[in-house]
Amino acid sequence: MKVLYKCLILLVSFSVICAWFKINLESPFRGGGAATMLEEFEAYGLNFNIMVMVGISKVTTAVLLLVGLYFKEKFVVPAATVMGFFMLAAIYFHISINDPVIPTVPSTLMLISCVGIIILNRKLDLKS
Repeated sequence: MKVLYKCLILLVSFSVICAWFKINLESPFRGGGAATMLEEFEAYGLNFNIMVMVGISKVTTAVLLLVGLYFKEKFVVPAATVMGFFMLAAIYFHISINDPVIPTVPSTLMLISCVGIIILNRKLDLKS
């Protein structure tokens, strides 16, 4: 279970970091038929400033997950919780503009992974 726990942390962290460092690349997972991250945020009715704040927050949270994995275990549950809320918000925005299933899949899988991290942290009796 410890291996799964570590894999989920790495999966969530690196997926989020990679997504935010490729904001101008097209992806089949962008909502609203957008070609860039900014176009996607605009499709949800959000502006550039919100996109930047969300990006900084998500990348910081992903880094905290990694720090928790290797140095300070107490960061893992709070970081996974925050990331889970970001993923809930992402799912909400996908649904709010009637996105098809494909753009909604990554945020759904990341939410499930965050819940898994929190549950495994408790099962493994790790200090958080």
